[in-house]
This record gives sequence, structure tokens and C-alpha cells, in this order.
Amino acid sequence: MAGKEGYDVLRLIEHGQMCYISSEYVGGKVLAVWLKAHPNITKERLFSLIRNITNQLCMIHRCRIKPYYQYVNPYSVVVTEEGELYFLDLEAGSNEEQLRLMQRRAVREAFLPPGEAYYQKATLELDIYGLGKTIQYLLAVTKPIPALCKREERKFLRIISRCLNDNSRLSYKNISEIRRSIPKYIRKTKPPICGRKQVWLACAAISVLTAVWKLQGTERGSLMDSEESGQMETRNEDREDEEREADGIMMSDERELRIELAILYILNVEDYAKGLNCLRGIGSEYISVRNLRAAARALLGDKRELRQLAEESEMGLRELEESISEEQILGYYQCLIKGYAVLDTEQASRIILSLGEYCMERLEYDGGEDNAEEVEIRRYMAEALEKIGELEEAARICEELLKLEEDDSKRDDLYCKTVMLYEECGQKNKAINACVRGIEELSDSEELRITHIRMLYEDASVDRAFCAQIKEEYVRQMPGLQENEEFQKLQEECSL
Repeated sequence: MAGKEGYDVLRLIEHGQMCYISSEYVGGKVLAVWLKAHPNITKERLFSLIRNITNQLCMIHRCRIKPYYQYVNPYSVVVTEEGELYFLDLEAGSNEEQLRLMQRRAVREAFLPPGEAYYQKATLELDIYGLGKTIQYLLAVTKPIPALCKREERKFLRIISRCLNDNSRLSYKNISEIRRSIPKYIRKTKPPICGRKQVWLACAAISVLTAVWKLQGTERGSLMDSEESGQMETRNEDREDEEREADGIMMSDERELRIELAILYILNVEDYAKGLNCLRGIGSEYISVRNLRAAARALLGDKRELRQLAEESEMGLRELEESISEEQILGYYQCLIKGYAVLDTEQASRIILSLGEYCMERLEYDGGEDNAEEVEIRRYMAEALEKIGELEEAARICEELLKLEEDDSKRDDLYCKTVMLYEECGQKNKAINACVRGIEELSDSEELRITHIRMLYEDASVDRAFCAQIKEEYVRQMPGLQENEEFQKLQEECSL
């Protein structure tokens, strides 16, 4: 296939909010072949490739007929002679050989989720996973000039982890979210100073991206390399790690990048064992490393060390030595919040609140670009406030979360939580107001309607006829409400 000079591709035509598909023949090469000939591309070109692939996939998902692509990988994307990108038209007979190549075991294992032996029915989740793997492939086989900075690495690694983990609460729900997350390339006006440290950082960055590639079970470079070669390379790397541990040697830049990878595994991938493994070989004299290890172990079920740290009254939580970089601070504190949340003690809750406030300041300083991060942090803060009995403040944070959360089912849960917290702290009027707002916004919330009826009945100052009127109105809006067991029980108790 490397010698083929052209392919039938999908030509996507936008019309308002919809897209239509036609097919045409273009000269060019598939992305995997093109990258072999162009490994040293500019950083601007790398960003453009990632953004264009994402844009094309986003347009495919706006098509009424066949809104998913299914075979998202570097062998299904064509780079034309003019540098434009297109997805292959897999229904064209001329592309049958390329389709057979993508169905080979090496390609399937590299770009399909674990447990998926073959390309099955096209789905949104399959396309998101394939896009994450394709971005991962691009980062692994290219050496952009200039090299990615640590902030860019962190953003791309976060995108990849959110694409590959559909069970995570932070996983992407559509391609548009991924497109918004891709960092923009900003050309520097002054040439960077390239000294020995900068060269090392560039090399170390490539090593970490390669490590992510291998830890996810994907080969670096050409996917057609033999399995024996990949296994030998992995064994050599493990042996080098063991030798480095034995000698007690680890350069500061490598340590920093290992910590970065550990944060990503704990926070985004939610693979705490791998996160703990990334910290192997780093001395325990670093407070941040001790904290991260304790958090990872607590998330794995061993809470002893983190409980001891909590009893030491936030020991070292703000003492950020050189092992934590400026770009890692927010992720580092989020990992600790996640770990302390499993302790379920008052001291741990107060530590979560302290760290949460710092994270909010940090997000505001960074421009508040990641809405999902803020939602996650505020949820932990609300839970911590509830545990220490500050119910009204917990309700206030839940109301702030309602301004950020877009998913209706999660908004329903938040409204119910807000009402319950206001009720428990004696703020009846605020509870009723929150309940009514939720009912107005969420047309299919049975729980909020039942809660409103109950609160009206429990208020002796409310006329019984008015209670009955509200009940009849809600039944008219939602006839299925009468089949709800909680509603039937409420009717018996209230004689409605």
C-alpha cells in the first residue's frame, strides 16, 4: 500500500448544522505511511494534523446517514499532496485492500479498546477511543520542532486519557468536547534558547510520550514491527529502571516527568496501581512523592499512610519542592483531594476544603478553561462540607455546580441534593425555591415533584386544597408519576 498514489476519500459538505457526504479521488498517502517519511515535522504542523483529523470526525458525526466512522486510526486518514486530510471512503471498492490491512491483528490490537477483538458496529465510543489512540500515535512517532512544552504535553496526555477511559466521570461525551480541548499553537516571537537542559527536556518529553504509548499496550513507531521486538525492548527498559533504582540515581527532569505520568494515571486514567508504579525509584525524601504514594495506596484500599498524614495536620501539603513543576501543581492537589475523599474523617474533609480552595484559585489563574475539572473539585468540596456539618455552605456549592453542569440527569441529582441540604439545615424557603427551579428546568424529574408535594404537605400553613391542586398538576404533566412507589406511599401518608 505504501506505493499507492491516491485513494477514494469522503468529501464532507457543511449545510447549516448538518453535513453531507460525497466521495472523490485524491492523490496522497495514508497518514501512517506519510509519517514515516515526515517524522521531524514542525510543532505547528503536528497541531494542525490533530485538529484537522478531529474536525473531520466531528463533521462525520453531524451526518444523518451513518453518523459514526468506525475505523478511526492512522491507516484510515489520507494526507493529500497539498497537505489536506480526508477519511477514506471505506465503501469504495478501490479501498478494499486498505480495509483488510486495518482488520489485521496488529492494527486491531493497537486501536480497539481492550476486550474488542474485531471492529464491530460503529459507535460514538469506538470513534472517541480511536481518535485518542490516533493522537497518541502521532505524539509517539513524531519529533516536533520545537519540542512540546510541558504544558502542551500535559494537555495532550489528558485528552488521550479522557478518550481511552469511557468509564471515567471525566470521559468525553462527543467529538466537539475533544475539539475544544486541543491546545492552540502559539508561535513564539523570540527564538528559544537551546542549552543542554532544554535538549534533555525535549528528549525526556519524547520518552514519556513513548512510555504512555507502551503502557497503553501500543507499539512505538511502525505498527508492523514484530511482537518479539517490542517485548525485548520493554524488558530492556524494565532492566534499566531496576539498575537505576539500585544505584539510587534519577535525574531531576526524569523525576519530574515520572511524577507527571503518575498524576495522569491517578487523576484521569484512574489506574492507581500504574500511578504508584510510576513513582517507583523516586526517593521518599520528597514530600510530594510521599503524598502521591499515600493517595494512590488509599485509592487501592490501603488507607494507613494517608490517615497518618491527615493526623499530622496537612503536613507538607503546601511545601512544593523542586519535584513538582508549576504545571503539575493543580493535578497534584486534585490527586490528594481524590485520595483524602476515601478517608471519611473530619480532618480529611478539612484538608479537602483547603486544597479545593487552592485549586479554585489556580483554575481562575489559568483562565478556567477546563469546566470538568472545576465541577469535579466542587463536588468533592460539597461532600466534605456535608461531612463536617456545614450543610448550608454545601448547598451553596451545589447551586454553583448547577451553573456548570450540563447533563440533565446529573442536574436532577444536584437539585435533589441541594433541596435535601437546605431542608436539613432549616432553610425551608430556600429548599422549596430550589425544588421549584429544578421542576421548571427538568420536565422529567419525578423525584423533585414528589419532594415538592411532600414539603407542601408538611407545611401546616399551606392549604390542603392547594396541595391537592399541585399534585393533580404534576400528575397531569407526568401520568407515569402515579406508578411511582414513593408517590403512592406519599399519597397514603398524606391522604391526598
